[in-house]
Amino acid sequence: MNISIFGMGYVGCILAAGHSCQRHNIIGVDINQKKLDILNLGKSPVIEKDIENYIGKAIEKQLLKTTTNVTEAINKSEVSLISVGTPCKENGEINLDFTIQVCEDIAKALKEKQDYHLIAFKSTLFPGTVENKLIPIIEEISQKKAGTDFGICHNPEFLREGSGMEDFFNPPVTVIGQLDQKSGDTLEKIYEGINGEKVRTTIKIGEMIKYVNNTFHGLKVTFANEIGKIAKQFNIDSHELMKIFCMDKQLNLSPYYLKPGVPYGGSCLTKDLEALKFESKNIDTPILNSIKKSNDAHIDYCVDLIEKTNKKNIGILGLSFKENTDDLRSSAIILIIDKLIKKGFNIKVYDKIVESTEKFGANKKIIEKQFPFLKDILVKTIEEAASQEVVVIKNKNQEFKKIANILKEDQILIDMVRLFEKEDINSKYVGVCW
Repeated sequence: MNISIFGMGYVGCILAAGHSCQRHNIIGVDINQKKLDILNLGKSPVIEKDIENYIGKAIEKQLLKTTTNVTEAINKSEVSLISVGTPCKENGEINLDFTIQVCEDIAKALKEKQDYHLIAFKSTLFPGTVENKLIPIIEEISQKKAGTDFGICHNPEFLREGSGMEDFFNPPVTVIGQLDQKSGDTLEKIYEGINGEKVRTTIKIGEMIKYVNNTFHGLKVTFANEIGKIAKQFNIDSHELMKIFCMDKQLNLSPYYLKPGVPYGGSCLTKDLEALKFESKNIDTPILNSIKKSNDAHIDYCVDLIEKTNKKNIGILGLSFKENTDDLRSSAIILIIDKLIKKGFNIKVYDKIVESTEKFGANKKIIEKQFPFLKDILVKTIEEAASQEVVVIKNKNQEFKKIANILKEDQILIDMVRLFEKEDINSKYVGVCW
């Protein structure tokens, strides 16, 4: 395939080296002629392991050519990859000047081109940028329609400096945020032979995933450093500690706990967080200190979501902190119920497992001493709870799926665990974080 790459910086050079190795014909486009002169000599203008070997071979085999002429690049290619810089301004806002300029230049060339052309953005862009800002610019200037006359994708890169070529050939995942099926189909062709899973999704998710990745990376670094400071205080080898921590692929390094929805709860998690904070109170650990604050804020968010329905009769399915258990210790939904009752809401709760154990053991003590109001709002049938104006699903119990046949159109379902999709039910559907 013939591919033009706009912006021959770090990302653009790796893309040129990698895709040319796949036998694609590459046209490198940049306004800086000095960069192009270096490339034309079979050298790399950026420092990266092994990249010069790939570029040298590409130039030798005439699979990589360069130009400053945008029209030439567009006319001689079927796909354009946009990898120009999107630096931050002083206030943190993304500077889109380079991206907008490239879009304007490409649009002028597209105006005269008869064939279908795909534009794929590699640059980091905030969600909504492509659809709300860049597509309108290209459509206005080219007088053509996105999704019909030309394709659009956002295809984020996950290249680490120092191992960029290795990451190109062995990505954990290739994310294709597509405007339409044809756009995605066209872009996926250039990744034939590349390892790793390929995921087709929306443009906005394609834009957002890079921010999620990098934020999580920053969180991991600061988390490890805070744990390290605490470990040092107790004369613990933090590297040995975290080596063991990382051995757990079921919970610690896994998709577990990474599904937006219910605030956390349970006795172990809550008490251990509090104990760690207490024992390390002389150490500055803002990440650890903010965990409970964030969870409390999410509890308030859930209360606000229910309040905004402007309904007073609420049915709740699931009372324990986790599905298929009767454990009420530190259950977030109890705190939500408490706040709602104090605001004058009428609550009915159904939880078959809790209802069977609420008269003895730990639950009896919790209900009698901490939340006596629970005795008056527990109901014995799912139908009674599901008859309220608003129904809230707190736990992912399969029993709760039967409400799909119970709910009426004038009811509102607030799903905290994504037990349903919107199209599964007749009532109004509200996802807590989706």
